[in-house]
Amino acid sequence: MKVYVVGCGYVGLVTAACLAELGHNVLGTDINREKIKKLQKGKSPIYEAGLEEIIEKNIGSGRLKFQVGIDANINKYDLAMIAVGTPERVSDGRADLYYVAETAKQIAKNARKKDFVVVGKSTVPIGTSGQIRQSLSLYNDSRTKFHVGSNPETLREGSAVSDFMNPDRIIIGGDQKAQKALLKLYEKINCPKIVTNAESAEMIKLASNFMLALRVSATNILARMCEATGANAEEVMKGVGMDKRIGPQYLRAGVGYGGSCFPKDTKSIRSIAKHWGLDTSLFDAVMKINADQREWFCQKIDKMTLFTLKNKKIAVWGLAFKPDTDDIREAPSIEIIKWLLGEGAKVFAYDPAANVRKIFGNKIHHCRDKYEAVKKAELLVVLTEWKEFQEADIKKVKKLMLVPKIADGRNIFDPKKIRKIGFEYSSIGRK
Repeated sequence: MKVYVVGCGYVGLVTAACLAELGHNVLGTDINREKIKKLQKGKSPIYEAGLEEIIEKNIGSGRLKFQVGIDANINKYDLAMIAVGTPERVSDGRADLYYVAETAKQIAKNARKKDFVVVGKSTVPIGTSGQIRQSLSLYNDSRTKFHVGSNPETLREGSAVSDFMNPDRIIIGGDQKAQKALLKLYEKINCPKIVTNAESAEMIKLASNFMLALRVSATNILARMCEATGANAEEVMKGVGMDKRIGPQYLRAGVGYGGSCFPKDTKSIRSIAKHWGLDTSLFDAVMKINADQREWFCQKIDKMTLFTLKNKKIAVWGLAFKPDTDDIREAPSIEIIKWLLGEGAKVFAYDPAANVRKIFGNKIHHCRDKYEAVKKAELLVVLTEWKEFQEADIKKVKKLMLVPKIADGRNIFDPKKIRKIGFEYSSIGRK
């Protein structure tokens, strides 16, 4: 098939590259000229395992191309995918559909075909497909009959390429022709395909992310209880996860969820519930626990530094909201570093892929490696569970530090082993 992907951000770029890898002819468009120039050279603007190799390979084969903006070329394609950004609205936390609406408008103005399938790929509120359909009809002068579908992404950052090629399921929503087109698009992928209406497809995405956010917050509140009572959170959640009705996924204690999906989608589904006059207390609780978890972890740091951080060198390992990505959106590191700076600490931070220069500038020290960060530090704070940190020479770390203390926000170390080496050590939900 010939696929026109609008938006070369995280979702759109992975989608375009992977569809080309499946054998489709794909054109990716974006309004960011610098991003398109980079992509045309086969270089990925985001950090994602295996993505750049797929981009380079498929540009070479001629199956993948990139251009700036939407134009009449769209009529050469079988379907268009809208994968533009949907940032939070400041007023109520719902997804801002401005870019989605503008994209639909531009597609409508350029479409000349008798029939055309337009599919929403971005994470959006329920009912967005109806708004897309309305915009397409309003701005089209060629009497094109648009068939609107919803195909929400189910990608985890850090493993997006693998997730796309080997998904748990593919969600297909929309009218009959949109459904048929999407089934053909993904016919080479062997997995369950949920075929439903557009509203249900949109809701599946929001509901899935909320359920995962719920598990994270539930795990963290239980971890606090474990720590208070002397139980071991890791052993407790291992036991809980072995219950087949529950399962082991997303039961790790830590400093809370972040990224582009869980925070935004939880706020969005809460806003939708509020709009319809429904009880939002469960959504409120999940969001509050996540916010409180960072504050609770900061209190642990405060206690470990004897209630004063002024002029103390604090090393931070990890800036991305999770390992294997450079994404810092809603990352716990941002809020915790702001708190450290507010307390007068000197922050020396390192992450293998992510950086926070645009946020903090020269207010913190941006280190070249993990060992530079800990040199003469009075506390090491772990905020992302990169494998590189788990495999660090911890004896070397101890020798480099001024005071051997670790506040482990991701439980990457074994408490007994770390303490045996001579560290004062604090983690989440473990003594």
